[in-house]
Amino acid sequence: MYRQTYPDAPGMHTSGPDSHTRVTYRDNPGFFSRVGNSFCGAFFGFLLFCGSFPVLFWNEGRAVQTAQSLDEGLRSVIHLSTVDVAFEHNNHKLVYFTGPLSTDKPLTDADYAITVPAVKLKKHVEMYQWVEHEHTKEYKEGNQVRRETTYTYNNEWRSDLVNSRNFDREMGHKNPGSMPVQSRTITAEDVTIGNFHLSSGLIGKISHFKQYPLAKSHLVPSDPQVKVFQGAFYHSADPIRPTVGDVRVEFSYAGLSANSELGPADHVSIVARQAGNRLQPYQTEAGDALELLYYGVLSPEKIFEAEHAANTMLTWAVRVGGWFMMFIALFLMTNILQTLVDWIPLLREIVSLGLFIVNLSVSLSLSLTTIALGWIRYRPLIGLSLLACAAVPWFLSRQRARNLRKEKDDKTDNILFNNLDEKAYYSK
Repeated sequence: MYRQTYPDAPGMHTSGPDSHTRVTYRDNPGFFSRVGNSFCGAFFGFLLFCGSFPVLFWNEGRAVQTAQSLDEGLRSVIHLSTVDVAFEHNNHKLVYFTGPLSTDKPLTDADYAITVPAVKLKKHVEMYQWVEHEHTKEYKEGNQVRRETTYTYNNEWRSDLVNSRNFDREMGHKNPGSMPVQSRTITAEDVTIGNFHLSSGLIGKISHFKQYPLAKSHLVPSDPQVKVFQGAFYHSADPIRPTVGDVRVEFSYAGLSANSELGPADHVSIVARQAGNRLQPYQTEAGDALELLYYGVLSPEKIFEAEHAANTMLTWAVRVGGWFMMFIALFLMTNILQTLVDWIPLLREIVSLGLFIVNLSVSLSLSLTTIALGWIRYRPLIGLSLLACAAVPWFLSRQRARNLRKEKDDKTDNILFNNLDEKAYYSK
């Protein structure tokens, strides 16, 4: 049961120049309530535990398939010597070439009179708003829990609209109800390199944005009062000391498509399937579709090497994520044991440490086993090696149990032998 204080109540006080603290109380959960919560956590942990296995198994198959697709692509790729002619004999084959980007017309934002010869033009809008930050502390006071929540209010530039109606105290911290200017990205409809037209997938990979340089004399036709400050447009009376509701607009571009004052056209290196004078994804026999674009002049070997590195990083990220899922799941499933003894401090700490070690060992062993099963289908030797590593914790635990049992049997035999010696001595 919660008991909450309200504004102007004794439990609510100011804790800073623009912050306040709200105090609430709740009863300590009883033993049966904690056990019930533990059972709910165990059920969720069981679902998470079951979900970690397919994630780990799928990841290994995906990693091997991607690696095989990349190797297949490198073996079959054709290096085009010119991009000005689309030769028919290369149709439906995987081709590689490099060259400068080109578009049919420059991109323009009429509201701010920005024109740039590029593949993408991004308008990033931020508004100066009130932002509420919440910090909570809890203290045990007898049979109750004291909860202190401190709300702090700051002015920040935010690209998302902050709804001040959700603040704990909206008075004096009211934000506008909408953004006067909207962010958006303009993308060229037709992008070419020589005689080849890029697919939407390749255009989507052009994402290396650079800030558009603004001159202080740049005027906005729709609002001449807009000021240029530190490379951005400011809808503000004083950009140095903005007020709530002021707007800041920045422009950036990606993929220069012509020589201009911004620099020469960007060169890119592409690996894709040729279909006439268009580029499309190339479907490999291994299963993946290849459609690669890199900035700069890179050889096919360098491109596929970079893709292999990215595949390795993704594989390890998913492995760690899958293991962590399993570890958290086991923690939730075994937390009921800690709940049963949490009223005995010393025993609680011992059980907690034991559960941590067991959960860590089991999650590592099961993760390695699942990863090994995923590899056995593709590379049996590696899979069997991983299975051997996964069996190490089980082998060590069995060996330890065997040693403990042997020590116990030896002690029992020694006691019996000593008793027999004593009986023989006294019988004499």
